[in-house]
Amino acid sequence: MNRKYIFIAILMLCFITLNVYLFSSAPVPLKVDLPKEKSTYSIADAFRIIARVNSIARSLYTRNIVNTGLEVGLSFDENWQDNEIEAGPLPAQILRETSAFIEKSPLGLGLYLGSDFPISAPNLFKEMQAENFQELRKDGKPKFFYDVSSKRYVGMFPDIAISGACVKCHNENKNSPKKDWVLNDIMGATTWTYPGDSINTKELKDMINVYLNGLDNTYKRYLEKVKTFKKIKVPSIGKMWPSQGYYLPDAPEYADTIYKLTSYEIAKGLLK
Repeated sequence: MNRKYIFIAILMLCFITLNVYLFSSAPVPLKVDLPKEKSTYSIADAFRIIARVNSIARSLYTRNIVNTGLEVGLSFDENWQDNEIEAGPLPAQILRETSAFIEKSPLGLGLYLGSDFPISAPNLFKEMQAENFQELRKDGKPKFFYDVSSKRYVGMFPDIAISGACVKCHNENKNSPKKDWVLNDIMGATTWTYPGDSINTKELKDMINVYLNGLDNTYKRYLEKVKTFKKIKVPSIGKMWPSQGYYLPDAPEYADTIYKLTSYEIAKGLLK
């Protein structure tokens, strides 16, 4: 037989054999049971999720806006909203303004930054909160408890001095009762409160959304203040960050970055 036809016959045989193998021996598709959202969450678990989101967002602002912003000539001040001051909010003021936004919602969620050495007297922990904060200061672990005086469930999370800007601000502030803070000190506690001991999935999502919306609202107000600067140069606002020069990210860029950084923690918290 002609070698050419023998070669073609061999190829056809191999092709037929391969097809038989693939169709008869192909692995059975795997059935994967993806985690499902829980229907209810203890308020402690809800606090853990939203506190993690807050921690990531605050770290982003502190490190990538304040710290690097100071290096390129931006200014930040606790009285940033005063007309004569051309500066942006410090991390504590970002939290305070976001907290005020949250309190206007009907969710019943509360947020504030307390301490045993606060710059602002109303932020001093008292009674049960003071007792729990001392335990937190000892072991550095979050505390969850029911505050009888306010009739609200409380979640306390350590507020740590993660940057030199935090330390410098507190040590140099004339109203600060403590002047020797150092990096990584527990300066206070980010404190969440809620009237109930559990919530459903929708309520948890609403909590996360109102926090992120509050953060977005506060940052937009900062950008509006920046545009009014007359004594100092107005930074370029767009897709660039202070690490790239005299820039500030615009509101969509800032919000998108937060969503990207927190999406994993949110998904992990919502799933079993």
